[in-house]
Formats: sequence, structure tokens, C-alpha cells
Amino acid sequence: MSTLKKIALLALVLNLLGVFTLASVIVIYDAKSQISQTIGSYKNSRFGLADADIYWANEILKGGFILHFRHTERDKWIDIGIYDSLESDLHENGLDSTRFAENDYFAQAVCLNYRGKIQARAMAEHVETTGLPIGLVVSSVSCRARQTAELAFGGYTSLHRLLVHSGPYNETLPERTKNLKDFYSSLETNPATNTIVSSHNGVVLSAIFENGGQLEPQLSLEEGGFYVISSNEGTLTMEHEFNNFSTFAQVFYKR
Repeated sequence: MSTLKKIALLALVLNLLGVFTLASVIVIYDAKSQISQTIGSYKNSRFGLADADIYWANEILKGGFILHFRHTERDKWIDIGIYDSLESDLHENGLDSTRFAENDYFAQAVCLNYRGKIQARAMAEHVETTGLPIGLVVSSVSCRARQTAELAFGGYTSLHRLLVHSGPYNETLPERTKNLKDFYSSLETNPATNTIVSSHNGVVLSAIFENGGQLEPQLSLEEGGFYVISSNEGTLTMEHEFNNFSTFAQVFYKR
């Protein structure tokens, strides 16, 4: 290779190296900037707590709301619908009653698991410590919802087949929406206490709320999470979501 060609090749290599190095510096700087912004947001949000979480955690201590809880942890059975319908429908105890699956052969499919029972008991301690005022407690007829009501809230006032998730049933969305809206609108609320609903994920639909158009079409909670709902003369408003109970409890423990 001639000297001229060697010089040209070296120049090309150096040029490519320079472009690569410059690009790398840009990428690194951009990544550093993004990390700094994230850390800044993290600090500003009080280590993950949003201002809305802090506001609503304190607001519900005054009472007057419907708090819809998803039951605590259960073992995941993919064909859960056939077991839930055994408990909610295949018995002679009445429409809004239950087969009490905890005493039946399919208890493991529909009841809380070991961790779910611990989770519900821990929630009970936080409810007591924070002074969360509880009035009526209504529950799905399902074992896991009833057990959550018993362990976390001291029991339930009434059971409702309507509060079982839609999985076991043949119903249209308009029918389901109307029935749920009527039910939640009819729930008795007291200005000094909160009405607790112990139920399932996916029971609450955006369409039942006055502000439903501002919500995600598919609402979802982690096990033990809850929605804050206000009811005013038949009008329901979704006020806030605590996707998990830990976020609510975290508000009250400072150091």
C-alpha cells in the first residue's frame, strides 16, 4: 500500500473514531441528564408519594366516602370462574348468600392464601393506627372478599352476588354497567365514616362515574388496593386510586 493510501486510510479511521467518540459523549450526557431529572422528580414526590396520595389519605380520615377494596392475595387459578360460580350460585342459601367455600373441597381456588391472610391482618393494624373511620362493610359473596372484610375490617354488614367479578356470568356490558351504577349509588354513606366494599379487580367500571371519560377504560388494582369514590344524590365520582394499600399507609409514617 502506498504512503498516500496509508495516510488516507488513517484519516478515515480517525474520522470514524472521532464521530463515534462524539456520539458516545452525547449519549452519555443525555443519559446523565435523564437520570438527574428522574432523581429530582423522585425527591420532589417524597420518595414516590404524590401530593394527591397525601391529600386523599388524609381526606378519607374525615369519612363520607365509599372505599372499594380489591381482596388481598389468593393463589391464581386460571379457571377461577367455574369455582366462583360454585360458591356464589350452586347452593340453597339464598341469592345474596354463599356456599362458604372455606369449608368446601375447592377452598384453595377461591379463598385467600397464607400471604393474603397476613396481608389483610396487617391492613387491619394500619386501619386502626391511622384511625380510618369505617361504617358499613359490604362484601362480595366470594370467600376471598369475605375473608378480607373479616380480617381487615372486622366483618361485613351484608353480602352481594353482584359484587362478584364478571368472570362466572353471562351478562352484557350495558346490563353490568347499569346494575353496578345503581348499586353503588344506593350504598348508604355517613359523613363521619367510610362505607367499605370488599370485592374484586375489574368490578368497578369507568362508565359508572360522572368523570368516567377522564379515567382509563379498564380500571385495575393490585390486591389490597382501593378506590376512593364519592356519592352525591346518585352521582358517583372517582376521586382517587390507591393502587396498593402500602401507598395509603406510607403517608402516615414519617422519620
